[in-house]
Amino acid sequence: MKRRLAVATALAVIGLAGCGGQDRVIVGAGTSIVDSGFIGEVAEDFTGDVSIVGGATAELLELAGQDSVSVAIVHDEVQELAFMAAHPNAERRLVFASTFLIVGPPGLVAALSGRSAADVFAEIAANDWTFVTRDDNSGTHVRELAIWEQAGLSAGGESYVATGQGMGFTLQVADQRSGFTLVEAGAYLAAADTLSLEPVPLVPNNDLLNRYSAILVDEAGRAFFEWLTGPAGVAAVVAANGELFGEVVYAPSARQELSAAP
Repeated sequence: MKRRLAVATALAVIGLAGCGGQDRVIVGAGTSIVDSGFIGEVAEDFTGDVSIVGGATAELLELAGQDSVSVAIVHDEVQELAFMAAHPNAERRLVFASTFLIVGPPGLVAALSGRSAADVFAEIAANDWTFVTRDDNSGTHVRELAIWEQAGLSAGGESYVATGQGMGFTLQVADQRSGFTLVEAGAYLAAADTLSLEPVPLVPNNDLLNRYSAILVDEAGRAFFEWLTGPAGVAAVVAANGELFGEVVYAPSARQELSAAP
């Protein structure tokens, strides 16, 4: 029998903590995997009661540090390592990996084909094309800033539009403004039918590899953590890929313990 699943924003985490009884597990997850529907689809196969709280990586790790979530599923290595150093009793494991995409207006995307991510960002800046950023300390935002740095540029200017919001809303703004943005593949595919934006065909490399880790911060989430990082969780990840995308977008990771190093 499948359990009840609730999905909410990080602002609602206090309310969720007080509902559903002590057996309900509160899981914080990045907005990209919430907006794409992926983590909800995966968690449907878990047999306990789960509340999924969507938020940026920085926001979720702050909640984890306050014991407001039992498990955090996040995707920025630097922030994760800092959290683990400050919380030595926490446990961290790889769970799955996806890729980032740069998406933009079809009329401009074709001219950027075959370049690296940094070269594409440099071209966007040189032409003063609109770029929409989440600007929320999410894993996506942190990776975006790293690409600007690789390009030898600082993000900013009138054409640099900050939403301070999650991936779904940021995609909408980029679409409305005929701009570019950095987005995880799953979040883009989930919204692609409602967008005019298209992915830039980048030169193949690992610069846009996007690894997710699950961090257990208290024993209330132990059963979910072990399930997600074990064979049943891997099977649920594979099944969710097929159900939502018809292909592997989030590749499951073999169970790997992580603490102070990736």
